[in-house]
Amino acid sequence: MPLETADRVRDTERNLPPVRAPSTPQVPRLGSLVVVHSTDLREVCRRLELDPAVGRYTLGRGDGCAVLLDHPRVSRQHAHVEQREGEWWLVDDHSTNGTLVNDAPTEVRRLESGDRIQVGGTVFKYIAASDIEGQYFATIRTAMITDGLTRALTHAAFRERLDSEFRRARRYRRPLSLVLIDLDYFKLVNDSHGHLAGDTVLRDVAGIILSRVRREESLGRLGGEEFAIILPETGLSGAQVLASDLQERVRAARWEVAGATVQITASFGVVSLTTAMAAPEALLERADALLYAAKGAGRNRMVSDDATPG
Repeated sequence: MPLETADRVRDTERNLPPVRAPSTPQVPRLGSLVVVHSTDLREVCRRLELDPAVGRYTLGRGDGCAVLLDHPRVSRQHAHVEQREGEWWLVDDHSTNGTLVNDAPTEVRRLESGDRIQVGGTVFKYIAASDIEGQYFATIRTAMITDGLTRALTHAAFRERLDSEFRRARRYRRPLSLVLIDLDYFKLVNDSHGHLAGDTVLRDVAGIILSRVRREESLGRLGGEEFAIILPETGLSGAQVLASDLQERVRAARWEVAGATVQITASFGVVSLTTAMAAPEALLERADALLYAAKGAGRNRMVSDDATPG
């Protein structure tokens, strides 16, 4: 080939558009929504399989919704989950009270496995296609022992943990403390600002507590606005320091709701294990009596046991 011709061929090749491999079509993903928290306990652990062939599932309290949620804070057509290019997306349908994903208000979001979706009083967990069955049963286990709103242990799971730590502390003669916490006048938050604001306060207060709880310690939700912390290897003075710090953190927190600022305080009962306590109930009852004393003394305070831990 003459040199001039070879140069022309090279110039032509440089100007050709790049050859692109054909794109692999996106395979539609399976998925599931599992109820991990609901005001109706019968709904907890219920699972909705998301079929790409259907492609869209509406959540609301109106007729025709694929997921019916009979709750005053849920709009008739509140939100929907739809398939887009092989992925599942959540879309809020201009609902009155909004939709939360991982505790943040959300209008449109591509879902990732493990995302938590709150619609009214119901919290779902989204599970992606891989190992749906295994993840589903793991989610059921978590839902059985964890409160879906606050991520604290359920009352039953907390009692099991308390029994275990009590036996260990008595057997090896190790310190053990318990802190009971009750939010002051919490009913006024619900009555004045609505249950959605109340849920936000409960969730955020639990987050404040969990930020100070170590891995070997346990936070439980005993019911409503009452929480408890099990503190293994912690004496009375250490429990007092923790309770005092949490009291200040809760008191300093603020929530903006419809132009109003919400503030709340908490009362604390703090106790440590003594040789006179023969059962976990004795520890819990003493902490409850101290909490009752804190509330009777005007709330927004900590009352602790002066007995020397055994």
